[in-house]
Amino acid sequence: MKRNLLLTSLFVFASAGLFAQRVANPKAVQMAKQKALPAVKTTYTGFETQNGQIAESVPPASNALLDLVGNTVYDLQSNGGSGHRVFNHGGGNLTGVFTISLNTAGYPDRGTGLNKSTAGTWGAPPTARVESVRSGFANLVVSPNGNEYTFSHIGAGKTHMAKRTPGGAWTESDIPSSTTELWSRAAGGGPDGNTLHVIASSMPTGNGGTVFQGMNGVVLYWRSLDGGATWDIQDALLPGIDSTQFTGTDIEAYAVDANGSNVSIVVTNSWNDCLLFTSEDNGTTWTKRVVNDFPLEKYVVNTGYDTLSLPADPNRPSTDPYAIFTADGTVDVLVDDQGITHVWYGATYVSDADLTDTGWTFYPGTNIGLVYFNTLMNDNEGVISGYCPDINNNQVLDVTDLSNYGIGLSSFPAGSIDADGNLYVTYSTANELYLDANSNFNFRQPYIVGSNDLGATWTDPKPVMDPLLLDSDSTDVPYLEGVYNSAAKLADSKVHIIFQADYAPLTFLNNPETDTESGDNTIRYVGYPTALVFGNSETKNVPAESLRFDVTPNPANDRIVIEFNSDRTQSSSVTLYDVLGNIVRSTPAVTVGAGTGAVNLNTADLATGMYVARLNLGNTFATKKVIVKH
Repeated sequence: MKRNLLLTSLFVFASAGLFAQRVANPKAVQMAKQKALPAVKTTYTGFETQNGQIAESVPPASNALLDLVGNTVYDLQSNGGSGHRVFNHGGGNLTGVFTISLNTAGYPDRGTGLNKSTAGTWGAPPTARVESVRSGFANLVVSPNGNEYTFSHIGAGKTHMAKRTPGGAWTESDIPSSTTELWSRAAGGGPDGNTLHVIASSMPTGNGGTVFQGMNGVVLYWRSLDGGATWDIQDALLPGIDSTQFTGTDIEAYAVDANGSNVSIVVTNSWNDCLLFTSEDNGTTWTKRVVNDFPLEKYVVNTGYDTLSLPADPNRPSTDPYAIFTADGTVDVLVDDQGITHVWYGATYVSDADLTDTGWTFYPGTNIGLVYFNTLMNDNEGVISGYCPDINNNQVLDVTDLSNYGIGLSSFPAGSIDADGNLYVTYSTANELYLDANSNFNFRQPYIVGSNDLGATWTDPKPVMDPLLLDSDSTDVPYLEGVYNSAAKLADSKVHIIFQADYAPLTFLNNPETDTESGDNTIRYVGYPTALVFGNSETKNVPAESLRFDVTPNPANDRIVIEFNSDRTQSSSVTLYDVLGNIVRSTPAVTVGAGTGAVNLNTADLATGMYVARLNLGNTFATKKVIVKH
């Protein structure tokens, strides 16, 4: 297949650098530096013998940051996308799951942690897993009659299901299979709501498995029509995924959703097509759609390819003609009440320019954003939904370095839809203002965008951890990594989001030299008001020029003068932040009239370095970078 230019035609070339972005809202800009990194090669199942000294667990403060769903010292919630981990019952009643372990000595208690919110209040954090056996990488299904199902994998290489009826006890079973598999995802549907759709990867040889029909680690499909009592489809290949086209599919780079008899499965591979499979008969027959047409056929790393075989791409990193646009392995899918399927995937560029190394490289700093696709589009089309925002409006992303999860800059998408058909997607991307002083990585944090026109256009990104919403909890925000997002499919007055919060980038599990503390990970919940997604918030970020906002002198020594213009009588204040997001200067809110205003700030005692000044004026704010140099 030759990838056409339908997707790239939706991007424009940013004058600040090689950044793809959607034409309707060209605000994504280039990072100051762009570099290729080796791809993450280790895929964790959770049953490996961990090396290194396990740090002592330090439970976080009970009142620290947002609603607490649970604690865990096992901080790798997924090797890719997260899947279904929170369900909205309505009325503030929610169920959330995650991978829990509270024992640092090898994680023997690892399994599914489950907690519930009743009328908006979460219960006490769970202290034990749901299952009777060691398991992990949980997914959740809730049927219309209230039955709850959790799906995870166990050490024997089987998908393990735990089920309970309302008020009942958990019962457990392994899904029947002729092979071994890991990393399941699940969805509920069917005409009567009792069908279970499960996908998982056959166990790769590197994890102790065997080649499955000529492929090493490939997505398989299971179906139960009776709530898990029997399984009439077992370890089935989806049409078009076979050894003539694939060497395998990426680990946890897939998602499944269902709505009645409409079922959708999306499958990605960084070196192959991104495919969507839809079924209108509850998983009996399937139609294949090409979400992204990768230009190489069944490519094997380190065999090489001719750059002349690649399609023209104005956003390709200029220093690497071998770079190819692709999905990064984090993906979500949602089927709405009309049977339309919505897909989001993180995007990046991969490259195999060096045939002498052991692997391949990718470009995690390219601000392509999340690609959105729906089944009303043609194959290989898409628009950009979320991206990494330029918070201080200086036309460059001030990102020092990025934590390498093997994903793109904007990743871990989790989609939701409300009763009016408005779409929302939360995702994790770098916050240019928040820097981890120990690792020099910018923290990744959850953002959210919305669309009220079936995905044709999307709002500007907004931080999920908005200080205006969090009150005293906001003091923790500059020091947090927020990843592994999941969101309830059904949004109401809120988008219901859970994610892992960590006080260091990366995971202790595979990067203990960076994330040195195993016990500071928590699973947190934010109910983000849907009204704020569409701009009905108290404050709006505007260009500094629109407020005639200026800082002099800049660079500064002992003082700066903030000047601005107010078009009416309104409240005004100024805040100065350091690169970690700490407030180092602030002025009380005062009422100003129409005309020019000025504020003096003392900088004599501030350390030499970069700061960000924020002018708050009525329901708008603007930011400017400030350099202090003594």
